[in-house]
Amino acid sequence: MSELENPHYHRKVGYAMIMVAASLAAIGLIHITIGENVLFADEIQREKTAAFEECKTNDFVGDECQKYFKAGNTLEEIPRLNPDGTMDEDIMEITEESESVAESANETVAIAVGSGTPGCEETNECYIPYSLNITTGTGVTWENVDSAAHTVTSGTPENGPNGNFDSSIIMAGATFDHEFSAAGEEPYFCIVHPWMTGIVVIE
Repeated sequence: MSELENPHYHRKVGYAMIMVAASLAAIGLIHITIGENVLFADEIQREKTAAFEECKTNDFVGDECQKYFKAGNTLEEIPRLNPDGTMDEDIMEITEESESVAESANETVAIAVGSGTPGCEETNECYIPYSLNITTGTGVTWENVDSAAHTVTSGTPENGPNGNFDSSIIMAGATFDHEFSAAGEEPYFCIVHPWMTGIVVIE
């Protein structure tokens, strides 16, 4: 008897066909049962993605966009902890604050062009500005923009130096720095050109 004539073989083939048909039927039922739900979930996800992109375009302005700032969301880069325990953002803020303090705690006075010749005293423009108002702890930088050498010496031409500060000779293009720690008025002048006078008022 050949294998095809074996009744047990026909039975096996029949069972296999029944199993395939049952599997196809089950897949069809599953598709009918949850297919719409899967598509519905995809549609919800697409709507949420579109809403997020719209908020992102508008810089997250509006009540609907505020939900993206809840805990667990990461719209912005998470600051990294450095080995010394600080964060990059903290370092940047400290640096910016230090720079702003440094800028506000220093003033500049120009030693005027042509001040080596009499005449600037008539308009109080030998040192510009002639009178400088600052707070205690502020530093002042005198910059010689003239072609002649000058000094910045505390005191007056009439009474001479009082010893509080003295730049000695400031050549053309050079500077002199001094920090004022006590309140009061500090008149100063140029020893080389005594008509040149100025004053610093410290509060």
